[in-house]
Amino acid sequence: MKTRNIIAILAALPIVAGFTGCKSDEELNAKPAKEVLVVEEGRSIELRSGDEEKSVTVTANCAWTMNVIPDLNNPWPSLTVQPQRGTGNGTLVILSDQNTSIFDRLDTILLVSDGGLRQKIALRQKSGDPTINISQKTMSFKAKPTEASLLSINSNAGWSIQTPAGINWLHIDKTSGATGATVLNISCDPVMSDAPRGTSFTVLYGTSSAEVQVIQEGMNSDDIYLYVPQDQTGFDAEGGEQMIRVESNAEWNAYIPSSVSWLHLESYDNPDDPDHHHHNGYVSTGAGNGEVRIYCEPNYSTQARLTAVVFISGTRNPKQCIVLVEQNGVGSPVAQTTVSDLTSMYVGNTEAEFRYSFVSDEEVIDYGLVYSRTNSMPTRQDEVVTVGRGGTTRNVLATLQGLEPNTTYYVRAYVLSRTGQDNFIYSPNVVTIRTSSSTTEPGESDNPDPRLAPRK
Repeated sequence: MKTRNIIAILAALPIVAGFTGCKSDEELNAKPAKEVLVVEEGRSIELRSGDEEKSVTVTANCAWTMNVIPDLNNPWPSLTVQPQRGTGNGTLVILSDQNTSIFDRLDTILLVSDGGLRQKIALRQKSGDPTINISQKTMSFKAKPTEASLLSINSNAGWSIQTPAGINWLHIDKTSGATGATVLNISCDPVMSDAPRGTSFTVLYGTSSAEVQVIQEGMNSDDIYLYVPQDQTGFDAEGGEQMIRVESNAEWNAYIPSSVSWLHLESYDNPDDPDHHHHNGYVSTGAGNGEVRIYCEPNYSTQARLTAVVFISGTRNPKQCIVLVEQNGVGSPVAQTTVSDLTSMYVGNTEAEFRYSFVSDEEVIDYGLVYSRTNSMPTRQDEVVTVGRGGTTRNVLATLQGLEPNTTYYVRAYVLSRTGQDNFIYSPNVVTIRTSSSTTEPGESDNPDPRLAPRK
């Protein structure tokens, strides 16, 4: 009985061993998961003739290599495809120049996984589409350009340029062209701010387009100049309007507190063109020399009222000027300013001397001469020469320099007062002079007033 049991056990051992060995083999030699290696665009990738770059997504769960198989019948020497090896998902970047020939370009990309999976993709760059070559895609300008920059466009088809609406500081001398090479002059107006500016324009050709970026640097903050000749001004109780002169080489803003309802601002970018202005009540803007019109409503109270107009230019290191504005109440005395006749003392070929006087009940802002070659009744809208500032009484000796020889000028004295509906007060008369035609000392015939001897 015992012997039969032992024999039965020994007979069963190989069967058990066989089961155990099969299970071990399956665990140690598991079949790998199925490899995935797919190109996003399938078995064919197509570039237009004008394309220079194209990116294609690769989906994979394995390591892979990439090779380009060239078409020997139609070489594509400018073709580059990267990367040559990857693991898992990736991106193929295809680089080429534009195809200006009449033939399509054909090559093949071969992707092979480490497990042996192969994917063959046909690569084609079409011919016949419009192509273009632009010499530079980014153009940089100084704050004050001295000359235009050149941009070359070479195309096998007609093209046109589209500029953004509202950009009036960029100038392009040609906005369309035909086949072949064309040279464009690109220029920018000077920047009148320390803030840089930029834009872009679009070159359209066929169904394609290309962008050209334009960047212009701002002014140096230290070079910005802002000056307002007067630091205060005033109105009678009746109100009215006055002009505040601004001297600057940059863009500037003028502000009054929004809580002030009795004073309003209006700016004139060009004093010679009073129709070119804008008005928004509390803020005015300008660029370069200009004027700001301040309009004051009547004051029906007996109390005076006071506010300020603040001028600011620049953003990084802003320059600031403040003009105090005071309005008298009802019953306050009205200040008076009187200017005498203007007298000519000497006229040369490029300069002339004059004299006059003024008396004011309050200190004036400044005084000098206005003159013109065409306006027989010159005003502040014409040429202005400031001789002095401040004071209530002055005997003024004023000189005009840089005049043109053998030319007629109309000259008038002015005083800029602090109050009044028109705070530019002029001499009652206008003096007409004619400069000499040579550098010799003029005689009495060169002088409008024959009682005055020529200067020696």
